Amino acid sequence: MKRMLGIFMALLLFAAPAIAQGATVEGDWELVSAVLGGTAYEDLAQLGMSMTMRLEAGGTGVQTVNGENYPCTWVESDGQILIDDGNGSLPYTLQADGTLLGQDESGDSMTFARAAATTATTTTTTTMTTTATDSAAGTWKLVKAEADGIIVTDTSTLGISVDLQLNTDGTGMLTTSEGAGTCTWTQSGATVTVAVIDGGLLSLTLQSDGTLSWLVDDVMLYLSRTNGAAIASTPAVSSPLASGMIESEYGFRVQLPTGWVAIDSEYIEQIVASVGEAIASASGFNQDLLDLLAAANTSLYYSPDMTANFNVVREPADSVTMDNFLLLESSYQQMLTSQGITDFKLSGPVDINGNPYYVGTFTAQAGLTQKQYFCVANGYIYTITLTNVSDSDAEQIMASFETL
Repeated sequence: MKRMLGIFMALLLFAAPAIAQGATVEGDWELVSAVLGGTAYEDLAQLGMSMTMRLEAGGTGVQTVNGENYPCTWVESDGQILIDDGNGSLPYTLQADGTLLGQDESGDSMTFARAAATTATTTTTTTMTTTATDSAAGTWKLVKAEADGIIVTDTSTLGISVDLQLNTDGTGMLTTSEGAGTCTWTQSGATVTVAVIDGGLLSLTLQSDGTLSWLVDDVMLYLSRTNGAAIASTPAVSSPLASGMIESEYGFRVQLPTGWVAIDSEYIEQIVASVGEAIASASGFNQDLLDLLAAANTSLYYSPDMTANFNVVREPADSVTMDNFLLLESSYQQMLTSQGITDFKLSGPVDINGNPYYVGTFTAQAGLTQKQYFCVANGYIYTITLTNVSDSDAEQIMASFETL
């Protein structure tokens, strides 16, 4: 069992999604949850409240509460975002899952998520009128860089290159001097959010002059279109297991949330056919990954934007049963401590859809809070690990999971 745990931890740390250091907060945000007076509100209809924020690149913005607009300003300071609505500043923190958390001294908090790109309009904070925003779909190339007032137009002298392809179906490719990777992207007004496989989230801004700006480590990069119009979409890479109830070779079935994919040989073949073997391998999609999954008797699944995943590991139970499972807590703690993880806790059992599970929680090295569910069935221990999975997707996964 300890050998299996070791393989599992190597897989877990490999699969954890990363948040890019260059992620910024400009763009549209929507309030998704709040904690007031110690009570958590996930359904904001309970409060009779709706709230959105638009944060502009220049440090200005607007907060909209129940349809009323309130100008605000914001600055970044000591790793926090201070947003001032005229009644004082509230500190916000950009979380590992991409949400924006604001918390006051009393402990009350508000959590914002990036607003979905449902329209191609943007609100001007000074006049509150709407103007059309161009789609960022197309091909882009680095043409200029700016830092501390110094502008470099001959980017070849910097030893860096950036080429970005944004297809109209939401897929794309980012190629830099450090490598290449497939991506997905969304647009909300002038904010373009790019999720690169194994590369985190990038936030770019469509400027009024038609360029696309990207702030990386205090250096502003500017990309210009290399085509006159949006390119036609390329076939989206998808797996036959992308939706619906699926069955694993390891003796279980589960309902994948919409758009999720199973990482298997067929999926990797499609990735290779779409972007080429070199790029696919550089992004981690190769036979080595399949060999690692097979060695650990593991099934691995990813969300459409590759920022969340869950995996299911099956190992022989030997003498372990649901009645004595809690005795394994010290073994898990010992194994995880060797990986630098010291806060593993095991609790339960809990009932999910009529099935008992023990629940393990810990903080991964990437700073992400992870949750595991354990069950013993048919002579095996099944470990389900959720990484950065939304509450709604987690509920669907766990409610549908069953051993065969």
